[in-house]
Amino acid sequence: MKAKTCMAAVLMVHAALAQADTPADTIAPDDRGAYLSLAFGNGRIHGGNASGDRWMRGRTFEVRAGRQQDEVFGLALPPGSAMRVDFVHYNEGHPDNNHRDGFALQWLAVHRFSPTWTGELGAGPYLSMNTTEIATPTGNTQIDDARLGVLLSAGLRLAVPGPSGTHVRLGYNHVAMHTVHRSDALVLGIARQFGAAEPAPDVVPDGRLWVGGTFGTSITNMAGTHGAHADVLEARQYAERWGIGYKFLFEGDDGARVDRRGLAGQLWYVQPVTPRLSMSAGLGPYFAANRRDGNRTATNLLISFQAERALSARTRAIVNFNRIKTFRKTNDRDLFQIGLLRRF
Repeated sequence: MKAKTCMAAVLMVHAALAQADTPADTIAPDDRGAYLSLAFGNGRIHGGNASGDRWMRGRTFEVRAGRQQDEVFGLALPPGSAMRVDFVHYNEGHPDNNHRDGFALQWLAVHRFSPTWTGELGAGPYLSMNTTEIATPTGNTQIDDARLGVLLSAGLRLAVPGPSGTHVRLGYNHVAMHTVHRSDALVLGIARQFGAAEPAPDVVPDGRLWVGGTFGTSITNMAGTHGAHADVLEARQYAERWGIGYKFLFEGDDGARVDRRGLAGQLWYVQPVTPRLSMSAGLGPYFAANRRDGNRTATNLLISFQAERALSARTRAIVNFNRIKTFRKTNDRDLFQIGLLRRF
C-alpha cells in the first residue's frame, strides 16, 4: 500500500511543481495563492498499541496542498503574517504491526521572519487508517483500523533559488490519537508558495458537463492480495472553486478479497495553482458491491486528491489518488489514476 501511495504522491506533486511560471502564467507577484509541498523523513511511534520496532524505517512522507490568505474573517493580519489552510496526506511509515496513514485538514499560522526564513505552526483533525493485526479468540486478525485524531505541525522554510516562492521545508509532525499509539516525525522536502491565480479566460469552467475516464492500478490494504487494473468513468460540473462529480468505479480483482464496483458522488474544492493548473480534493459516499463477498452492497467513503491541467478549452488531463474507506475494518483500497476530461 505505502509504495503505491508514495508513487502517487510523488507524481502528483512533481507534476504540479514542474509548472514553472511563464509570462502567460504569471498573475501576481504576491504570495496569496496555492501552496504545494512534498516532504520525506523518519520518526517513531509510542504508547497505545505500539510494539516491536517503533521506528518508521525512513518511509514517512507528507503531501500538502493549500491556500494562503492575509486576512481572517475580513480582518487583516499583521505585516509578515498570514493564514493557510492545508489538505494533507500523511503517511507514518512502517513500524512493526502499524502501517498508518490518512488525511488531515490543517489551519496554519505563517510568519515571515526575513526574505529567506519563514516559520509556521498548524493543527487540525486527522482521519487515519491503520493496517494492523489484533488478537482475537480465534487468533490474530488483520484489520484496517480507522481513527480520528489531531495532527500538530511546525515548519521552518528556507527560500532557495528557482521560481518565485520555491523553498526547502523542514517540518515536525505530532499525531495525537486516543487509545492507540501517538507518533513524532521530522520531514524534509521541497515546496512552493504560488502567487494569486485565476483560470485563464479561455479555459474557465462554465458550468457545462465534463465527462471522461481514468485508468490505473488499485491495491487492497491487506496482506494476501495483489494489485489490480482499475478504471473509472466520471462526470463533473464546476462552479468557480467548487465542483460536483459522479464516478462509476471498476476497482479490479485483487485475487483474494475484493472485486468491487459501484457509483460514487463527491463534492470537490478546487484551488487554482496557475491559470491552467489546479489542485483539488473530493469527498463523498461510494455505493458498491463486492463480487468476492457474495455481491454484498455497502456504503463506503471515497476520498480523492487530484492535479488537473487544462490542455485546451475543452480538454483537461488529470492525475489522482483515491482512497476507499469501508469503515468495516477490512478491504480498504488505494487507486492511482491518470486520464482525461472533455467538456460537452
